[in-house]
Amino acid sequence: MLSDFAEWLKDLFLWLPLKIWEMLLEALASVLEAIPVPDFINTAQGYMNGIGGNVLWMLSLFAVPEGLTMVMSALLLRFLVRRIPLIG
Repeated sequence: MLSDFAEWLKDLFLWLPLKIWEMLLEALASVLEAIPVPDFINTAQGYMNGIGGNVLWMLSLFAVPEGLTMVMSALLLRFLVRRIPLIG
């Protein structure tokens, strides 16, 4: 009976940090979802429609959208890593 209690206590101590981490991530997600979209993002589609077909073809030929995505992701990751104590 004592070993069953010890097993339950061990499971509790392993489960509790995971539950707290899950709740923190859910709170962070709700905070991020509450941030409104900037106006220039909403008007970007109108600007993209004004670009000619030849220019869009050349941009897609050189994979500019994929490259911009990679560069922005790398900059964001660098920004986040620099905020981690003892690493950045």
